Amino acid sequence: MLTHGILNSQLAAALAKLRHKDQFVISDCGLPVPQGVEVIDLALVFGIPRFSDVLNAIKADLVLESGIMAKEACNKKPEEWVKESLGVPLTYVPHDGDEGFKALVSQAKFVIRTGETTPYSNVLLRCGVPF
Repeated sequence: MLTHGILNSQLAAALAKLRHKDQFVISDCGLPVPQGVEVIDLALVFGIPRFSDVLNAIKADLVLESGIMAKEACNKKPEEWVKESLGVPLTYVPHDGDEGFKALVSQAKFVIRTGETTPYSNVLLRCGVPF
Protein backbone atom coordinates (compact mmCIF):
# COMPACT_ATOMS: atom_id res chain seq x y z
CA MET A 1 0.00 0.00 0.00
CA LEU A 2 1.17 3.52 -0.77
CA THR A 3 2.38 5.55 2.17
CA HIS A 4 2.24 9.00 0.55
CA GLY A 5 1.18 10.83 -2.60
CA ILE A 6 -2.04 10.38 -4.55
CA LEU A 7 -4.02 7.45 -3.15
CA ASN A 8 -6.88 7.56 -5.68
CA SER A 9 -5.84 4.89 -8.20
CA GLN A 10 -7.68 6.40 -11.17
CA LEU A 11 -6.08 9.81 -10.55
CA ALA A 12 -2.60 8.38 -9.89
CA ALA A 13 -2.73 6.39 -13.15
CA ALA A 14 -3.94 9.38 -15.19
CA LEU A 15 -1.22 11.66 -13.78
CA ALA A 16 1.46 9.04 -14.50
CA LYS A 17 0.44 8.95 -18.17
CA LEU A 18 0.83 12.70 -18.72
CA ARG A 19 3.60 13.87 -21.02
CA HIS A 20 5.00 17.23 -22.14
CA LYS A 21 2.29 19.45 -23.66
CA ASP A 22 -0.57 17.24 -22.41
CA GLN A 23 -3.45 19.16 -20.85
CA PHE A 24 -5.89 18.34 -18.09
CA VAL A 25 -8.51 20.23 -16.09
CA ILE A 26 -9.19 20.63 -12.40
CA SER A 27 -12.81 21.71 -12.08
CA ASP A 28 -15.53 22.70 -9.69
CA CYS A 29 -18.49 20.34 -9.36
CA GLY A 30 -20.57 22.09 -12.02
CA LEU A 31 -18.34 22.28 -15.09
CA PRO A 32 -19.89 20.49 -18.07
CA VAL A 33 -17.51 17.90 -19.55
CA PRO A 34 -17.75 16.98 -23.22
CA GLN A 35 -18.50 13.37 -24.09
CA GLY A 36 -15.30 11.40 -24.60
CA VAL A 37 -13.23 13.29 -22.01
CA GLU A 38 -12.45 11.12 -18.98
CA VAL A 39 -13.78 12.41 -15.65
CA ILE A 40 -11.96 11.53 -12.45
CA ASP A 41 -14.71 12.34 -10.00
CA LEU A 42 -13.38 13.15 -6.54
CA ALA A 43 -16.52 15.05 -5.45
CA LEU A 44 -18.04 13.65 -2.27
CA VAL A 45 -20.49 16.39 -1.23
CA PHE A 46 -20.66 20.11 -2.02
CA GLY A 47 -17.37 21.60 -0.87
CA ILE A 48 -15.41 18.35 -0.44
CA PRO A 49 -12.76 18.14 -1.67
CA ARG A 50 -11.99 21.80 -2.21
CA PHE A 51 -10.44 22.99 -5.47
CA SER A 52 -7.44 24.30 -3.52
CA ASP A 53 -6.94 20.92 -1.80
CA VAL A 54 -6.66 19.18 -5.15
CA LEU A 55 -4.27 21.84 -6.51
CA ASN A 56 -2.03 21.31 -3.49
CA ALA A 57 -2.24 17.52 -3.71
CA ILE A 58 -1.09 17.30 -7.34
CA LYS A 59 1.59 20.02 -7.39
CA ALA A 60 4.44 17.86 -6.04
CA ASP A 61 3.90 15.19 -8.70
CA LEU A 62 3.90 17.33 -11.87
CA VAL A 63 5.88 19.84 -13.89
CA LEU A 64 3.43 22.39 -15.24
CA GLU A 65 4.26 25.08 -17.77
CA SER A 66 1.04 27.08 -18.01
CA GLY A 67 -2.63 27.32 -17.21
CA ILE A 68 -5.81 28.76 -18.67
CA MET A 69 -8.69 30.14 -16.65
CA ALA A 70 -11.92 31.97 -17.42
CA LYS A 71 -11.67 35.77 -17.45
CA GLU A 72 -14.48 35.71 -14.91
CA ALA A 73 -12.04 34.19 -12.37
CA CYS A 74 -9.68 37.18 -12.50
CA ASN A 75 -9.12 38.82 -9.11
CA LYS A 76 -11.25 36.20 -7.40
CA LYS A 77 -10.49 33.27 -5.10
CA PRO A 78 -10.01 30.63 -7.83
CA GLU A 79 -7.28 32.67 -9.50
CA GLU A 80 -5.64 33.30 -6.13
CA TRP A 81 -5.67 29.57 -5.30
CA VAL A 82 -4.04 28.64 -8.62
CA LYS A 83 -1.38 31.35 -8.36
CA GLU A 84 -0.54 30.48 -4.73
CA SER A 85 -0.50 26.71 -5.23
CA LEU A 86 1.01 26.29 -8.67
CA GLY A 87 2.70 29.56 -9.63
CA VAL A 88 2.25 28.90 -13.36
CA PRO A 89 1.76 31.65 -15.94
CA LEU A 90 -1.95 32.04 -16.64
CA THR A 91 -3.87 33.17 -19.69
CA TYR A 92 -7.54 34.01 -19.69
CA VAL A 93 -10.43 33.30 -22.03
CA PRO A 94 -14.17 33.89 -21.70
CA HIS A 95 -15.96 31.14 -19.77
CA ASP A 96 -18.43 30.54 -22.61
CA GLY A 97 -18.30 30.73 -26.40
CA ASP A 98 -16.59 28.91 -29.26
CA GLU A 99 -13.10 29.72 -27.95
CA GLY A 100 -14.03 29.92 -24.30
CA PHE A 101 -12.96 27.80 -21.36
CA LYS A 102 -15.80 25.30 -21.69
CA ALA A 103 -14.86 24.70 -25.34
CA LEU A 104 -11.18 24.13 -24.41
CA VAL A 105 -12.15 21.33 -22.03
CA SER A 106 -12.56 19.08 -25.08
CA GLN A 107 -8.75 19.26 -25.58
CA ALA A 108 -8.03 17.86 -22.11
CA LYS A 109 -6.89 14.30 -21.49
CA PHE A 110 -9.11 14.23 -18.40
CA VAL A 111 -11.02 16.38 -15.92
CA ILE A 112 -10.52 16.10 -12.16
CA ARG A 113 -13.92 17.00 -10.68
CA THR A 114 -13.81 18.41 -7.16
CA GLY A 115 -16.66 19.24 -4.81
CA GLU A 116 -15.87 22.96 -5.10
CA THR A 117 -18.86 25.32 -5.29
CA THR A 118 -17.00 28.62 -5.73
CA PRO A 119 -17.87 29.91 -9.24
CA TYR A 120 -15.17 29.65 -11.93
CA SER A 121 -12.97 27.28 -9.91
CA ASN A 122 -11.65 25.68 -13.07
CA VAL A 123 -8.18 25.59 -14.58
CA LEU A 124 -6.82 23.88 -17.68
CA LEU A 125 -3.18 22.96 -17.03
CA ARG A 126 -0.47 22.18 -19.56
CA CYS A 127 2.34 19.85 -18.57
CA GLY A 128 5.99 20.83 -18.83
CA VAL A 129 9.11 18.73 -18.76
CA PRO A 130 11.62 18.42 -15.90
CA PHE A 131 14.74 18.70 -18.09
